[in-house]
Amino acid sequence: MKKYLINSTTVALGLTTALSASPTFATEQIAYALFGASGYEASCNVCHTNANINTADKGNLMSAAKSAYNQDKWGLSGLKTFVTAASTPVVPTCTNGQVLNAAKTACETPKPVVPTCTNGQVLNAAKTACETPKPVVPTCTNGQVLNAAKTACETPKPVVPTCTGNMVLNQAKDACVALPAPIVTPKPTTDTTTTTPATSTENTKPVLNKVATQWDITIGETLQIPLSVQDAEQDEFKMIASKAGTKFSEIYTDEKTQLPTVDFLLTPTAKDVNKILTFSFQAKETKTTQKLMSNKVSIRVRVWATNDRNEASVKGLKVSTSALKNGKLNLSGAIQFNNLLTTAERKKFIANKFDLTVTDPDGVILTTTPLTLRSNGNWSVSLPVKSVPCDIILEYQGQKAERSVVGCIAPVATITSATSTVVAKNDFLNNRFDDDDDDDHHENEHNDHDDHDD
Repeated sequence: MKKYLINSTTVALGLTTALSASPTFATEQIAYALFGASGYEASCNVCHTNANINTADKGNLMSAAKSAYNQDKWGLSGLKTFVTAASTPVVPTCTNGQVLNAAKTACETPKPVVPTCTNGQVLNAAKTACETPKPVVPTCTNGQVLNAAKTACETPKPVVPTCTGNMVLNQAKDACVALPAPIVTPKPTTDTTTTTPATSTENTKPVLNKVATQWDITIGETLQIPLSVQDAEQDEFKMIASKAGTKFSEIYTDEKTQLPTVDFLLTPTAKDVNKILTFSFQAKETKTTQKLMSNKVSIRVRVWATNDRNEASVKGLKVSTSALKNGKLNLSGAIQFNNLLTTAERKKFIANKFDLTVTDPDGVILTTTPLTLRSNGNWSVSLPVKSVPCDIILEYQGQKAERSVVGCIAPVATITSATSTVVAKNDFLNNRFDDDDDDDHHENEHNDHDDHDD
């Protein structure tokens, strides 16, 4: 008999009869069901030549069929196994990072997953991760310079020159000009033609030349202001200050003016930061009878904490509101301005709109926004974010403030206990809450009845 693939439909045609027959007859019945009368006879004749197809003498083939039948008995498990193996597709096993295709017929390499970036982050060049883009540093033109935060261009403040010697600041405060030459009253000479004795000249007061009234210095630096004196009689003098402990240099002759000069020296300390120090000076004759005093010259010195005037303009950052609501981080507070600022300086600072930066406790930037200040320093912003940590740090011009966010989502604590214990605990809690709900339900029903009774 020829070999044929027997599917489940074909097998069903002859199994009922075969199961109740003898081994030999059952084999013939299955063949008959598979091939039909003519096909059955032709197929069997191929393998059973010179043999009566209806006899029991079927040679080795019949013996094999009988042996298989006897071993299987009525279950026909061998036939079922053959049919199942022939009809069930083979699903390959994937390795080396490959995955099964949708048809489950072959393994293939999965396409890389491209992440979706949020909170202002962008995809890196390899398209494998999100990263925070570097801030764009603007290019300044027309005489402007980059601000300290490197976020905007601004017009630099005019440099006020420091005048030395017999030079003083002009009215525009952009150049030093020479003092007028001292007025010297010549002493009378003796008339040799007469016997009249010479008369003495009246002593005049010394004149302390004016200097700029306002000066700026950073803590740790030394301020040096030259104070020059004119005296018609060129009397010796000493410099007197309104504050005890004021330091002066030795008297020297200025090379340009040829006037006697004393340098006022000031090196502020930490206790002087953000203060305005005032001084008044006078020159006093030391070797005359009258000990005449000069006019008084006064100055104001602003002591700054740093050379960066933008950072030094802010003494504190206050945060009064920090809440996450409806996908927005709402923040508000106030800036404490340095009392050294003039009204014009404060207005210019506010107009710059420096950035407010929000970071997490690890220093990762969450968001940055230009901050609009009111004239009194108050501010408020509403920033669109999906989520923020419960603790944030705000930074503005070197000043920082830490705040907790109302409405944040706290991180889930790691559970270290056994799974069964956690499940049991959860079940207990769920059951307890269910019981509470039932009690509430009954209580509500009771209240409803009371309402109806009323």
